[in-house]
Amino acid sequence: MQTTAQELHLSRSEAEDFLYRQAEFIDTRDFESWIDLFTPDATYWIPARPGDTNPKTQVSFLYDDVPSMAARCERLLDAGTGGQQPGTRCNHIVSNVRVVPADTSGVLVVKSRFQVTQFRRDAMKSYVGSYTHHLVATDNGIKIRLQRVDLIDCDGIHDAILQVYL
Repeated sequence: MQTTAQELHLSRSEAEDFLYRQAEFIDTRDFESWIDLFTPDATYWIPARPGDTNPKTQVSFLYDDVPSMAARCERLLDAGTGGQQPGTRCNHIVSNVRVVPADTSGVLVVKSRFQVTQFRRDAMKSYVGSYTHHLVATDNGIKIRLQRVDLIDCDGIHDAILQVYL
């Protein structure tokens, strides 16, 4: 793995390890370590329709910046949060990881597929789709500038509130 201020090169195996570590942080509710994977100006986006391109002008299931992510994670860990009694548990499976060469701005795009199972109040819910991560090299290692989560059923009817990050 090479990281410089201008360039970022990752092998598929290194990209997989990065994504697996991210998934493990969410599954173990280590949200502080999870948030630390993002740049301060990062965004996490779940579009509501296939092909959406602008989270600022189109409806989204979720469009969080880092302060919003931190606040949401605090609520997930707060024992006094009624919606988290008992706490939501989840399990991520990440696969089909592909690394797209970095562009001239130094952003490395990693695409993958996922399946997340969430358990909450005696009910299981499955989320399936694809990830697009925009990764950059920083003085503190590799960080996520953008994580886009495309659900295969994004334009379907959803009867549950998303409780964990996908």
